[in-house]
Amino acid sequence: MSTGHKAELFYSRSKMLLTLYAAVLLWRIDCVVESTKVVKITSPLGRVGPTVSLRDAEPDFAGPIENVTVALGREAVLTCSVTDLGDYKVAWIRADDQTILTLHTRLVTHSSRYAVTNDSPGSWQLHIRPLKVEDRGCYMCQINTSTMKKQIGCVDVLVPPNILDEGTSGDLVAREGQDTSLSCKAKGRPLPRILWRREDGSNIQLRNEAGELRKVDMFTGPNLNLSKVERRQMGAYLCIASNDVPPSVSKRIMLNVNFPPSILVATQLIGVPSGTQAKLECFVEAYPQPITYWLKDGEQMILSSGKLDISEDRISQYQLRTILTINSFTSEDKDPGTYTCVSANTMGKAEGHLRVYEIKITTTTTTTTTTTTTTTTTTTTPPPTTTEPPPRYVVPLQPAEQKFYTPDVTTYDTMQNVIEQSVLDNNWLPTADSTGSRGQALSLPFLAIISLLPQLSNIINFSSNILHSINYRNKIIKFIVHCAR
Repeated sequence: MSTGHKAELFYSRSKMLLTLYAAVLLWRIDCVVESTKVVKITSPLGRVGPTVSLRDAEPDFAGPIENVTVALGREAVLTCSVTDLGDYKVAWIRADDQTILTLHTRLVTHSSRYAVTNDSPGSWQLHIRPLKVEDRGCYMCQINTSTMKKQIGCVDVLVPPNILDEGTSGDLVAREGQDTSLSCKAKGRPLPRILWRREDGSNIQLRNEAGELRKVDMFTGPNLNLSKVERRQMGAYLCIASNDVPPSVSKRIMLNVNFPPSILVATQLIGVPSGTQAKLECFVEAYPQPITYWLKDGEQMILSSGKLDISEDRISQYQLRTILTINSFTSEDKDPGTYTCVSANTMGKAEGHLRVYEIKITTTTTTTTTTTTTTTTTTTTPPPTTTEPPPRYVVPLQPAEQKFYTPDVTTYDTMQNVIEQSVLDNNWLPTADSTGSRGQALSLPFLAIISLLPQLSNIINFSSNILHSINYRNKIIKFIVHCAR
């Protein structure tokens, strides 16, 4: 340091000390002068007597100064109560370095953060705002009597918590199965409490000395020790520092757990109907983030196209679902086969296999044919005789619906039911002209045979197509002969 600079520094310090000494000296002189009053006493007789000097009663403190505790940045107020002050002066002085802050109602210090008020007689308030950490300490209220009187009040400054970078963990990476620890350090007044929580609200998994796993919502302490860390413990942890002085602060620490890929296939054998869409899925867990792709028959790598589409759905930081979609699944395009999903990262590699086969759909077409038969009505009149004309019977034949029977109608009883039903459907009954007074009414079987004679050949042909045995035709002929008798 140069000689000129030293001289200048010595001169500035000397000037400051002289100014301070002069201020104190003037204050003491002012106190001595104003502490004495001269009173003239005149005798009743009108003689002027000698003057005498009388001292007023000395002031005193009305009570102690209350200590205050104020948060950082707020306002601290110390109150000094004095009685019988008279013409004496009150000063506020910082106790640790004897710095004069105020003198009566005047501000002596150059800091604008200090102020003095005298709102009521005998009450002197020292204001400090905004409060800083260095304002913590004691302050002296002093009265300039011949024997100096003073009282001391202290200010405590509360400081909200602050997390220190030094001693606090950053983002961590651990291998699955290893032990790891998260640390958090904070300062403040009073000393902050450290609380750990998971950012997503899930439980914190801890192990005791016996290795037993327990789950807690939160953990208190500067160090969070995690033994045999698992992939489920991966995520963001919050270190929260608080000391009842707002605001509380927190720091986010990310824990990543590295492990090789693992693949889960829900269904390894899948049947897909022809022409439909097939979706193949693999569930993958891995960290760091893996590379995932698909193979056909273990060799051919599959790329997204109009026929094939590959997509990924991320579930969490270390979980994802990969989906292979096959449109218009057919064997002609060689879609059936074995598909493999592969996942690999720096920790390892894993594969999942799915076998896909085609389900063929057979379509059956049913054709229905309807046949209509028309029957012509015939009227037969027997020739007259010389003796007695026979009775005339007119049997109207109605068009009948075609009956459809399965080839199983092969028995005699079934055929008889068919004939009887045909008679009933055509209403083969005598007409009004056939109900003469002479002659005997023909039996119903005989009328049925007469009506069926024109179509007997058709019936025989129809029956021959249905019947596959000559024995059944003989039974029908016997039945017709029996009815004729």
